[in-house]
Amino acid sequence: MTGALLEQSLPDGARRNPAPPRTRSRRRSRRVLGVLAPLAVLALWWLVSARELLSTRLLPAPATVADALRDFFLGDSTVTLTGVVPFAGAGLDHLAASLGRCAVSWSLAVLVGAVVGLLLGVSSLARDLLDPVLNALRAVPLFAWLPLVLIWFGIGEQSARALIFIGALWPVLVAVGDSTARVPRGHVETARMLGTPRRDLWRRVYLPSALPEVVTGLRLSLTLAWTCVVVGELSGVTSGVGAMMNAARESGRTEQVVVGIVVFATVGLLADLVLRALTARWVRWAAS
Repeated sequence: MTGALLEQSLPDGARRNPAPPRTRSRRRSRRVLGVLAPLAVLALWWLVSARELLSTRLLPAPATVADALRDFFLGDSTVTLTGVVPFAGAGLDHLAASLGRCAVSWSLAVLVGAVVGLLLGVSSLARDLLDPVLNALRAVPLFAWLPLVLIWFGIGEQSARALIFIGALWPVLVAVGDSTARVPRGHVETARMLGTPRRDLWRRVYLPSALPEVVTGLRLSLTLAWTCVVVGELSGVTSGVGAMMNAARESGRTEQVVVGIVVFATVGLLADLVLRALTARWVRWAAS
């Protein structure tokens, strides 16, 4: 409702007219510039390797990492002993395991964070009661939770998902709580005058008004959830990109660790782009 009211207050041109050609050209130029930075990093990496400025144990050559990446996804898989993390040909299996953990934990974190954040935003009593505790817990580093989570859930899948959930929870909770608390009182009073029941205010006023910041919180939460996969997979699981990287570190295979970094960076970028595309229409009125 609030988004519709705000959108209606804008001039028709601001709501409906597409971006002018000059703006579209500027956007295309920025996309080209966004490609230059990775290319510059790759060129610098190749130069450092070619000049042997660093030991290959510390920084493998790009060609070595490319071969390892190909082996990770396309190599011949081999049967390993129980508890041994495979590498060759196991890329899709590891990626599917990490994505599954991240998706489940992030979805639960978004649900819990949105509900608790909305409660904090609309209720001063809940805010006064819960804010100190939640802010204190939010300050605890994720690695500090690892020993306790292992005690609670043991070594394995549940611990990994719990750690990812903890890391992904706070951005959503803070974004929803802070943005709903700042909804102008006039919006609420206008909705009440138009007959909106009090029980529907969160759905028709608070949440729509807070959507731009909520979307930002969702993006940050998804990024943190994906980065927390590495920490979560230190809990003793034998599948997942983070588990592969930990096994590679223990065996001194630096090129395999770099492969994991490349996979995390690529998937993280694609996930953010997909989320931005899916949520673009929610905040289009705010961008106008």
